[in-house]
Amino acid sequence: MLRRTLLKKIGLGVSSLPFLTVEAGASPVLMEWKGRFTSDKEKDEDFWKEFRDQFYEVSGDFINLENGYFGVHPKPVHQAYVKNIEKVNRFSSQYMRTDYYKDVQKVVQGLASFSGINPEELLITRNATEALNILIQGLDLKKGDEVILHRQDYHSMIETFEMLARQKGIHLRYIRIPLIPESDEQIISLYREVSTPKTRCILLTHMIHLTGQIMPVKKIIDSFKPQGVDVIVDAAHSFAQLDFKLTDLGADFVGVNLHKWFSNPLGAGMLYVKKERIRDLKPLFGDVSKDENNIMKLGHFGTLATPNVLTIPISQTFNETVTLSLKEKRLRYLQNYWTREASSIPKVTVTTPTTPERSCALASFKIEGMEAKEVVKQLYDRFRVFTVIRQLEDEQVVRVTPNLYNHTGELEVLLEGIEKLAG
Repeated sequence: MLRRTLLKKIGLGVSSLPFLTVEAGASPVLMEWKGRFTSDKEKDEDFWKEFRDQFYEVSGDFINLENGYFGVHPKPVHQAYVKNIEKVNRFSSQYMRTDYYKDVQKVVQGLASFSGINPEELLITRNATEALNILIQGLDLKKGDEVILHRQDYHSMIETFEMLARQKGIHLRYIRIPLIPESDEQIISLYREVSTPKTRCILLTHMIHLTGQIMPVKKIIDSFKPQGVDVIVDAAHSFAQLDFKLTDLGADFVGVNLHKWFSNPLGAGMLYVKKERIRDLKPLFGDVSKDENNIMKLGHFGTLATPNVLTIPISQTFNETVTLSLKEKRLRYLQNYWTREASSIPKVTVTTPTTPERSCALASFKIEGMEAKEVVKQLYDRFRVFTVIRQLEDEQVVRVTPNLYNHTGELEVLLEGIEKLAG
C-alpha cells in the first residue's frame, strides 16, 4: 500500500512537467501595453517615465548611462527568468533529457522569425564572442591569405585573428576610419585601398562599440562580393537596437549578443550562417555526427544556460511589443538630446557622428585637457552619473549609453556635469 501511494505521488509530480513549456506572451503587463508604442511617443517624457515605472526596477543611487555592457532586464523578462531557474532546478535532468529539445526548437523558430532568417540558419550560443569565434576559426584560411580589420573592431575578435596569424601564417591588414566620416563612399574606399587579390576575409562591425558609429555593412559587402571575399559581421550592439532583419545586411555570417539590446539575461548569443554556406565552415568544437550542411555541427560546445535560453521568447515579446522602429527612434532621440548640447560646450568634442544613419544610442566624447578616467570619476563622484572609458587607437574617450528606461532629466544631469568639468 505504501509503495502504491508513493508511486502515485511521483506520477503526479511528473504530470506537471508540461507546465514548463515555453510561453512567449505570458506577461499581463506586456498585454496591457500592447499597441501603446506608437510613433508619436518618441519624445513623450511622461509616457517613458510611466513605462519605466511599469517595466524596470533600477537603482536610484546613481544614473546608469553605461547600458552598452548589457541590457537591464525589463520586469517581465526578469520574472520569467527567475521562474525558469526554479522550474529547471525543480524538474532537473528529467526535463533536460525529455522536453527541453522541443522547447528549444520553439525558441529557435521564434528567434528566427524575429531575425528574418530560416531556423536552420540559426544557432544559439553563449555570447557574440563565441559565435564570432566559431565563424572566424571555422573559415578555411590558409597561409598567405589576407584579412582586413578595422582598428576599432572588438578587441577579442582582433585577437582571434592575431592568433590565427601566428598559427596559420595569414596576413592582417588594418584600416583607420575617421571618427566622423564624410560619406559611405569614403569608408568603402578605405577598405578598397588595402584590399589585394589575396584578400580572403573582412571582419566588419555593424555598430562600433567604442563610439557607436554605424558602418554601411551592406554597401561594403556588395562592393567585395564580386571578389568572393567572405565578410563576417559583428552585430553585437546593432541587433535589437536598430530596426533591421539580419538578411538586410546581405551577409553570410553574423554574430549577435542577446544580452545587450535584446535584453535577455547574460549568457546568450546567436550565430547566423546562410544555409548554403554552412558546409564551408569547419566546427570549432569537435563533431563528426552531424551532416556538413547542418548548422548544429557548429554547436557541440556543451550545455547552454537553460534558463537563459527559455527566457528568450519573453525578451522577444518585449521587443516586439515596444517595436524596434519606436525603440530605435527613442534611443537615437536620447543620444541626440545630450550630444547636441554637449557639442556646443567649449573644450568638449563629441567623437560620434550623430546623423540618423550613422548612430543610435551609443556615443562618446572627450574634454580638452582632462583625462577620460578623471571625467568618468568626477561624473560619478560629483553627479552620480555612471559612464565608462573606451580606448580608441591613440586616445581615450567617455562612452555614454542610455537605454529606454532613461529620461531626459537624467541627461540634463549629465550635461550639467560635462559643462562644469569642461569649465
